[in-house]
Amino acid sequence: MRKYPGLPFLNRECTQDYTVPDSNHVIPKGTPVVISLYGIHRDAEYFPNPETYDPDRFTEENRNYNPTAFMPFGEGPRICIAQRMGRVNSKLAIVKLLQNFNVEVMEKQDLEFENYGITLMPKHGVKVRLSK
Repeated sequence: MRKYPGLPFLNRECTQDYTVPDSNHVIPKGTPVVISLYGIHRDAEYFPNPETYDPDRFTEENRNYNPTAFMPFGEGPRICIAQRMGRVNSKLAIVKLLQNFNVEVMEKQDLEFENYGITLMPKHGVKVRLSK
C-alpha cells in the first residue's frame, strides 16, 4: 500500500489561493490539483530508505516515518469511504491464501508498470509459486 498504492494519485481542488513556498507562483482557488501518492510514499524525507520493503516501520515501537505522508486511501473529507472494507478484504484475502497455500516468490524482480489506466498494474504480473 505504500510502495505500490492502488491509486497512485489523488485529485483535489485548491480551496484558497496558495503561494508555493520559495517562489512567487500562486495556485488560484478552484484550480484542480493532482497529488502524487506514488511520489510522496517514495520520498526519503517522509520514509527513510523508501525503496526498502520494511513492514516493521509501521509498528508503534519502530515507527520511523511521517504519518501525515502515508495516505493509501486518501485523506481529509474525501477519504475513501470503502477504506475499512478494503483493509478487511485485503487481510482476509491474505489469511485465506496463507491458510491454503505455501507462497514462494519466484525471484527478486523490479516491477515495470503499464502506462495506461488509473491504477498501478505490473506489465508482466508478479510471479509467485503457490503450492499445497
